[in-house]
Parts: sequence; C-alpha cells; structure tokens
Amino acid sequence: VDPFLPWYLSPLNSNDILAGSLLVVLTFIFVFFYILVIIVLWNASREIIGFRYLISAGIADILCMIIYGFLDGIAILTKSRLVTGEGRSWLQLYMDWVWFSCCFHLPLIAWSRLHAISSPHSFRNQTQWMSYAVCGGLAWLLSLVICCATHWQPFYARFYFEPAVYGMLADDFPKYQQYGHSQMFVGIHIFVVALPLLFYSATIFLLLRHRRFVNGGAAVKAEPGSKRQSVETKLILPCILGTIVFVIGQVAITMGTGTGPWATWTICLLFFLNSALQPVLLVIFSPFVR
Repeated sequence: VDPFLPWYLSPLNSNDILAGSLLVVLTFIFVFFYILVIIVLWNASREIIGFRYLISAGIADILCMIIYGFLDGIAILTKSRLVTGEGRSWLQLYMDWVWFSCCFHLPLIAWSRLHAISSPHSFRNQTQWMSYAVCGGLAWLLSLVICCATHWQPFYARFYFEPAVYGMLADDFPKYQQYGHSQMFVGIHIFVVALPLLFYSATIFLLLRHRRFVNGGAAVKAEPGSKRQSVETKLILPCILGTIVFVIGQVAITMGTGTGPWATWTICLLFFLNSALQPVLLVIFSPFVR
C-alpha cells in the first residue's frame, strides 16, 4: 500500500501550492538572470579567457536549477513522480551527471585562476577551442564516465521525486548510507573542495608576492593586456565565494534540515541555491560583469 496515497487523492492545499510555485518561480527568475550573465560573459570571452570556464559552469548551474527547482516544483503542483520504474534510474543518471559537472567545475575554475596569475601570457594565448575542450573533458565527460561506471553497481541506491514529501526519496536509504553510495558522494565533495583550496591558496600567494614586487618599485610599466589581466584577477573573489557557498550548502545538507516535507523541500532548495547564487556573486564582485 502506498503510504502517500491519501495525499495523492486529496486536492492541492495551500502548502502544496506554496512549495511548488515558489520553486517554479525562483527557477524562472534565476535562470533568466543567469542567461543574461552568460550573454555578457560570452560577448567578452574572446578577450577574457576565464569567462569561458564560467560559461561552461553556468550551463551546468542552469541545468541543476531546472532539476532541483523546476522539476521538483512541477512534481508537487501536478502531484506526479514524473517517472516510474526504469525511468527513475535514467533520470537519476542525468541528475548525477549534472551535479558532478557542477562539482568538477569548482576545481577547474580555481585552476583557471591560478593559470591566469602564474602564466598570464600562456593563459592569454589559450584558444576558445582549447578552453571549451578542457571544460568538456575535465568536467562534463569526466562526470559522465563516473556516473556510467557507478550507476548500475550493486551499492547504488535510486533516488526519485516524491511530491508528497516536497522533494526526493531513496528507494533504499539504509543501502545509500551503508554500502558506499553516500561515501562516494562525500569523497567527491571533499575532492572538489580540497583541490580549489590548494589552487586558490597558491593564487593568493602569487598575487601577494607580485604586489610586494610592484610596491618595491621593480615594475613601473604596464604590460600589454594588463586590463584583461586585471579582469582575470578580479574574478578570483567571486570564484572563491562560489566555492564557499558550495561548502556551506553541503554542510547544511549533511547536518540535516529537520523532518517533514518542508525539510525535504529545503534540501532541494539548498541544491538550487548553490547554483542560483553563482551569477549573483559574479555581478556583485566582478565590476566587468556589472
């Protein structure tokens, strides 16, 4: 007997409408806003190499917002699990691919900041084809390989949209916790946070050393491309803050958000906000994007 059958047989109440419509509205607002930011980045990406990596990350963020915002909201408003049976497995494969792509863009963007500061001439000469090939290989393709290699393993638990709880449930949660699925996610999350920490630490060290060098009077003439280099440098702060947002979100999800439908809804909202806040940080802390 389906324990949620009474909810499915009853009409939408005010909480259902609020939970679903809020996610859908937020998705439309932030996806539209992110697209505008990506257009700005795209128009300048021939000159500002770092924008290419942010464009790739932005596409992953938009897909992530659609999953955890729009799809969850539609599931609640239509009282539908969206897919059943084998469809759940394929939907989760897609969701994991998008999420891991978001995750792997964190160290990739951090590496791009380090490369821009440590080897500015080499970074400046990077072709568009090369930039997007790096993103495609080290973020999108690597994520897909990991998903395909693990998705049908015995330890993998299936998650699916359950609108009755305003979020997602596992078909076997003890299996998820005890047989390696959860540990795999934790390991990946630690990796995509630790690596940017190393890259950003090295980047900040190089910037401070360069500043002392300039203040000492050894550099008095601006090099060609210094304006572009300034834009690349100013991208460091929003990129670091983006990683911090990711860490805060994952800590909050790991610690738990309570019990009940709104707690499950909050978990989806946290995944959504992890992506939704990225363009906000770019606009606030990057003068060029503004």
